[in-house]
Amino acid sequence: MANVATHRQIAVVLEELAQEVEALGGTLCCDMDIAMRHMDILQSIDLIAQKQRSLGRLLEADCPEAEVERIAIDTLRERMRLLR
Repeated sequence: MANVATHRQIAVVLEELAQEVEALGGTLCCDMDIAMRHMDILQSIDLIAQKQRSLGRLLEADCPEAEVERIAIDTLRERMRLLR
């Protein structure tokens, strides 16, 4: 049972981090000069948040194998498939 609780807490922290990363990206996007010069970096920030959320859902999933298949990011989904 402690393992489930640990996974749930890790998932909560991953979600918090995803929110913080998205807020950072949003703040940077408000500066049009930064947004225009660094769009690729800003997209990477969004990708980090998406990965964090996917991993959090994976930790909480009743059926991790099925949750792996729901991961929208191809490279992450493939990496998680290798763990089976």
